[in-house]
Amino acid sequence: MKIAQFTTAFEAIAPPSIAWKGDNIGLLIGRPNQAISNILVALDLTDEVIAEAVKKRVNLIVTHHPALFHPLKSITPSTQTGAMALSLIERNIAVYAAHTNLDSVKWGVNYSLAGSLGLRNVRILSPIEGSLSSVTVFVPGTHADAVADAMHAAGAGMFEKYDTCSFRSEGVGTFRGGKGSDPFIGTIGNVERVPEVRLEMLAEQWKLRGIVSAMLKAHPYEEVAYNITPLSNRNTEYGLGAIGELPKAMGRRSFLAMVKKQLRAKALRYTGPDRTIRRVAVCGGSGSEFIREALAQGADAMVTADCKYHTFQEFEHSLLLVDAGHYETEVGVLPALAEAIGTIMSAAQHRGRIFITQSSTNPVHIF
Repeated sequence: MKIAQFTTAFEAIAPPSIAWKGDNIGLLIGRPNQAISNILVALDLTDEVIAEAVKKRVNLIVTHHPALFHPLKSITPSTQTGAMALSLIERNIAVYAAHTNLDSVKWGVNYSLAGSLGLRNVRILSPIEGSLSSVTVFVPGTHADAVADAMHAAGAGMFEKYDTCSFRSEGVGTFRGGKGSDPFIGTIGNVERVPEVRLEMLAEQWKLRGIVSAMLKAHPYEEVAYNITPLSNRNTEYGLGAIGELPKAMGRRSFLAMVKKQLRAKALRYTGPDRTIRRVAVCGGSGSEFIREALAQGADAMVTADCKYHTFQEFEHSLLLVDAGHYETEVGVLPALAEAIGTIMSAAQHRGRIFITQSSTNPVHIF
């Protein structure tokens, strides 16, 4: 399997379009036509991870945090990033990053974190906006089902619990074929009035190209009337953070002890009243901006990282706010990431191995 094929398959389950604007994801180092041998999965790219890749004969490293984020003015050994890039290029090791798109999928960072804490009835805390469009096409009634089926097969009108979703309304379409046309219905030069169906479906924007292509292929008309309308609806299939319930309510001390144990955190920073904890919000990495969303959804506690002093101060009477560490709240995604990659590779009948790094990439130490 080549890297380009891997990229296409992976981005079908973690679309780049759901990543934050400006996030540097995808293939960062390497050639798309390079054949993959073994793969190493890590949270960060470090010298130790590169050494591990060399030892395990890996030629593709998949990380969560992008190794290249700020524009480089030079690639030399004088900087850590430059030295690592040179080392990777010299060894023909490619690097692929899945960052905020991995945060936003239901099998990614936040659902892994929720799973580590044993939460049930987990749902997205803050669904993304601006990722949906409405696709409308006008088609003769005799072909409405065929066109709809083609669009559904390409991903239109599909949701987690429902599929083949559409709205249909009947009306009359008019048209006149000009010189050189080949009308499916009627004759050149005559104004035709044809019973048609207005077919509408919701679609995720990254699927639009395939949906439109499938629709045009199935449509009987020589020229097809259709429109695409961007929507501001929230997309409940993708988003940041997660919220769920504990199997059994816990007191503050017991909850903190559980979080520390489950995330293997050496220390926790927290604030908040000593009250019963049942509903818990989580956001791997820096999630302070979603605290108000957690409160609005009735969270008793929120587990995240990188909280500032004044953030603790602001919410000390509102909920139990736990900063468990950036690394600690995200590293739990690596098994899920490796499993997703394994599924992709198995489908392609790839025989290479997938490793989860054994090197801790946490730059923060507790004395």
